[in-house]
Amino acid sequence: MNLAIDIGNTSIKKCFFLDNRLRKTSFLNYNKKKLNLLMQFLKTDFFSSDNIYICSVVPEVNKYIIKYFKKIKSKIHFINKQKINFIVDKRVDLEQVGSDRVINVLSVNNLYNSFKNYLIIDLGTATTIDVVINNQYSGGVILPGLKASYSNLIDLASGIKGINFKKNSSLIGRNTQDALLAGFNTGYKLMIESYINKLNKKFKKKFKVIFTGGYANNVLHNNKNFIFRDDLTLLGILYYSQL
Repeated sequence: MNLAIDIGNTSIKKCFFLDNRLRKTSFLNYNKKKLNLLMQFLKTDFFSSDNIYICSVVPEVNKYIIKYFKKIKSKIHFINKQKINFIVDKRVDLEQVGSDRVINVLSVNNLYNSFKNYLIIDLGTATTIDVVINNQYSGGVILPGLKASYSNLIDLASGIKGINFKKNSSLIGRNTQDALLAGFNTGYKLMIESYINKLNKKFKKKFKVIFTGGYANNVLHNNKNFIFRDDLTLLGILYYSQL
């Protein structure tokens, strides 16, 4: 059985896959200063897997994995973006694009083969909006992540400590916590929707929109016009392993 690993800046997902299907996914929030805990999370599965495919945006974690698992390095495969450059517009600087963003395009192209023009919006540590035209990655946007930006605000502002972030659909708040929650949920949602509308107008297209990432539900609010796939990157890794 093969193992798919999705490594972000603050979290990691792992999932076995077999016969074109993902198995149960495990998740860990981690600290880059305590990578030994991350290795413990991976260790058993690494040694029991036939092959390990890794999509990572964290070079220091990659180096640590190579060092820690050097005895089985022959079965560890990091995503090689050049292998899938056929889904990236030639005008894009591929070296400057995160592996996860390209893998997500591969994933959507396989999952929804009727989609030609679409947006992938990933709400994680950072928020990315990626534009795909004729099934090729054409560029994108990086915004401060939903939780990261508000956590930073709370750290800097003395009068708004101890805020408990949760889903909320209010347009305004009548106290500090509710006002922050309105911005955290509805305000961020309106910003994303505005960007979608701007991109539709610029490219004169009606893009399909696929959301992924841990904070997507704060923006979606059960909006039926958008697609949500929490497994998008892991599926992309599966498809990559078949190339």
